[in-house]
Amino acid sequence: MQSAVRLSLCVVALAAGALPASCASAPKRDVAAAPETAPLTKRYRFIGKAMGARVELTIDEKNDADGKERARAAAKAALEELDRLDGLLSDWKRSSELTAFNNSRDARRVMSAECCELLARALEVAAATDGLFDPTIAPSVSLWRESRASLRLPSESARAAACLLVDWRRVSVDGLVVSRLRPDVQIDFGGIGKGYAAVRTLAVLRDNGCPRALVAVAGDIAAGDAPSDAPAWMIEIAPESDSVAAESIPLVRGAVSTSGGSMQWVEIDGARYSHLVDPRTGLGATNPAQVTVVGPLDAAVDALGTALALTSDDREAAAIMAQFPGYRARIERDGSVAWIGR
Repeated sequence: MQSAVRLSLCVVALAAGALPASCASAPKRDVAAAPETAPLTKRYRFIGKAMGARVELTIDEKNDADGKERARAAAKAALEELDRLDGLLSDWKRSSELTAFNNSRDARRVMSAECCELLARALEVAAATDGLFDPTIAPSVSLWRESRASLRLPSESARAAACLLVDWRRVSVDGLVVSRLRPDVQIDFGGIGKGYAAVRTLAVLRDNGCPRALVAVAGDIAAGDAPSDAPAWMIEIAPESDSVAAESIPLVRGAVSTSGGSMQWVEIDGARYSHLVDPRTGLGATNPAQVTVVGPLDAAVDALGTALALTSDDREAAAIMAQFPGYRARIERDGSVAWIGR
């Protein structure tokens, strides 16, 4: 997912019982100044990198030595969890569990609980979107990476051959066993992995005593309990078009993910292609919508953004969203915005 979502955050100290701004101009009396109230809470921010993306952790904790150390220890554990997940889910790392699966010819293979959990959810989204999101898109993604680097479209034979290998119905999960109907079926978690990682990282922060937290892995955001100074974390959605205003949405114990082609694209032979690969064509999408999905703490929020960006119109998007009660999607097409779902 791309990072068109920005975090409306700042590292601030929050004093208890602060006066409203209107009181600041009240007439002063000739009395001794009261000592300043010590700030009670603070937002600690930690920056890292995982899965080839910027990671930002914001933790709302007490503004004292214990709070600072608790936030630091929780952030350390969270970043370690991200590194561990990267070692399982990455298709860039030769040593990852996913790479080992893709390089093998096994019809059945025992895999980690994390890989199986994520693949099972990915297959559910694939079924609900009729393959607009497809975790078996790895052959087409690999071919498109070569085209992005060379600025040349793949040959028709190579493109068609890669598309023939893409079909989510050829893979299944049973417990910790992943099965595939063809030995050349390969998995790609690029459209769901960062959302999964954000949700898992938030859980680590909570388990380490920091429930009031916000995690951003590129454009995939997971929010915990509300910060101490507000009813919710405020997330700003940056529009794709200059004619559309930005929007801010409150988020508590939920996830947000944005997909689209405005941030990462290439021009080849006069045509503009997104980094989002359309499983129907095997090429980068040429006119994807910009989509922001809001929902519970679920990696499907990430995958839905990918699928909805490839829909042809809002009617098709609404049919998909009808299968996900409790999720909402902001869809921007050609300067027009619609919210779909509830």
